[in-house]
Amino acid sequence: MPHINELILLARPVQETDSLIIEAPEGTRRLAATAFKGETGAQGLQGERGLTGLQGVQGLTGDQGPPGTASGIREIATVTTGIIANLNWETGTFSMANSFEILQVVLSSAARIRLYNSAANRDADVGRSVFQAPTQGMGLILDINAVTVLSQTLDPHAHGSNMEAVPSDTIYYTVTNNGAPAAITVAFTFLRKEH
Repeated sequence: MPHINELILLARPVQETDSLIIEAPEGTRRLAATAFKGETGAQGLQGERGLTGLQGVQGLTGDQGPPGTASGIREIATVTTGIIANLNWETGTFSMANSFEILQVVLSSAARIRLYNSAANRDADVGRSVFQAPTQGMGLILDINAVTVLSQTLDPHAHGSNMEAVPSDTIYYTVTNNGAPAAITVAFTFLRKEH
């Protein structure tokens, strides 16, 4: 009987249909090839999961936008003078807003109304004739000479601001009377642009 090492090697993997015959004095024995088939190997371990990348740095905050209008609601500010003789004037102040946009001016009687951004600019321009052009950069916001039309809708609107060292809602005016002696009331319809 051949030794097991003398058996012919198969040129392929052992299959379940193969068999091994062993002859012994007791007789011939046939063993199924599966008896020699190796067990299935254990499944390999799963690889480790890679590390999560770091989160990027947060971007910088953008610049703050410019302030919008304070309310967008139309308001009315009024000036009432003492009694002024014909062609005489009165200077003074009244409260409106630090910055504003004037839409309409209504006078109670014929008069000239001028608004300025500072007391110094108002006083420097007080004697200027209605027929004389203002000096550029003198802080004049508005100059209306109403003789017959007492309600003036402004187009374009008049924009102005208090330009004193410490801004406030104080606005500086000169009112010149164009008729019989009277106390003159001027009403300004405006939008507040800055408190």
